[in-house]
Amino acid sequence: MSNTENLIDINKTRGLPRSYKFNQFLRWFTIILALLIIGYSLWIVFTQVHSDSSKFQKYLPFALMFLGLNSLLKNIFSLNAISFREQGISFNFIGRFSVKIAWNAMKKMELNDSKRKMIRIKYLDNEAEKTFEFALNFPGMLEIINSIAELCPDLEYDEFLQRVIISDDEVKAYRKKQEKQVE
Repeated sequence: MSNTENLIDINKTRGLPRSYKFNQFLRWFTIILALLIIGYSLWIVFTQVHSDSSKFQKYLPFALMFLGLNSLLKNIFSLNAISFREQGISFNFIGRFSVKIAWNAMKKMELNDSKRKMIRIKYLDNEAEKTFEFALNFPGMLEIINSIAELCPDLEYDEFLQRVIISDDEVKAYRKKQEKQVE
């Protein structure tokens, strides 16, 4: 089966509810390692660094602490899981509140082609237009984008996503091919 065939009627074949997650072992290992690096750096600062220590010994723990804190914050506040439900989609994080968007509230999905490639979803929440962005490097992104397109047929797309999402013509061609194989 080609990759395109796997994406046709994905919500019927995979079913709802379902979730896509980053590798949880790697996520938690990185968080624990970052905490250990921060703790070790603090221990060095308070026990090993004295007024007669070299500049290298004085600055190194702070550089390590910065790297550990950067890694910790990225893993805690970045997108951890995407959940598809009958009511809508939920974007879940470890260190902040989830963002839930109803299927009928979504208005537009586009690529934010800045330094970090992001998918931007524009939606209505209590009559106010809001925007939510998530990284394009999330696992299973092609399935996620096509699932959203399948569940929101009236959603507006930019040029990039129109090329990525499986069109109605491709679905019809696939179904004709399946019918010919059955005969």
